[in-house]
Amino acid sequence: MKKVNLIFLALFGVALGVSAQKLQQPLEELPMSNKGYALLKSGQVLEGKILSSSSSRGITQVNLEDLTGARHIISAEEMEEFAIALNGATRLQYLNERGSSLKKLLSKDQPTGMPQDYILFRNTSINGKKEMLLQVLNPDFDEVFEVYYDPFARKTTALEGKYITWTGEKHRAFFISKNGGELMKVKKGKYKKSFHQLFGNCEGVMEIRKPKFRDLENHILLYNNYCLFD
Repeated sequence: MKKVNLIFLALFGVALGVSAQKLQQPLEELPMSNKGYALLKSGQVLEGKILSSSSSRGITQVNLEDLTGARHIISAEEMEEFAIALNGATRLQYLNERGSSLKKLLSKDQPTGMPQDYILFRNTSINGKKEMLLQVLNPDFDEVFEVYYDPFARKTTALEGKYITWTGEKHRAFFISKNGGELMKVKKGKYKKSFHQLFGNCEGVMEIRKPKFRDLENHILLYNNYCLFD
């Protein structure tokens, strides 16, 4: 495929008809829903009512009442995945967080996708330390790359004017795992280097000469369509 066509796909996200696949907007607070399920490392699935959860920049423990009424306290080390059902409250939570400030609303750094049914968290660890569950931002196209919300990268800025106060957080970094490998921190300011590390084995994606952090989802989609089976 000609270079100009690849760049067109990267910029406008129309890679072979999968433009609907977008990075999901991270929720900076735990979702406001009491239904979900936990997939344990043993393969068992516990579904039911979420009574409580503990988090320290990532979910570390879940207290869940299953469909039989039995209660389970489950640590992050025991879970492969944890999913929280989408409901009216979480939909409103997405809208509130997205529109919490004018700066945030207008920022091009913000992922805008929204899950259809469940907000998904997966077991991982940062630098081989304690296991935790982080929100997966690309559950619909994670064949090679898993993109996670980086709760450590949130930054807040404020500019006070006469009539309006500008506040808001920008997502300037994500954690990414390639082919199930260790998490790699991908930052906006160092994206060119990360771009080569992530996509260097895919000639088609590497034809993009000036990759931008905000186009990360499109770079992943291009990789999946042209180099997934190489």
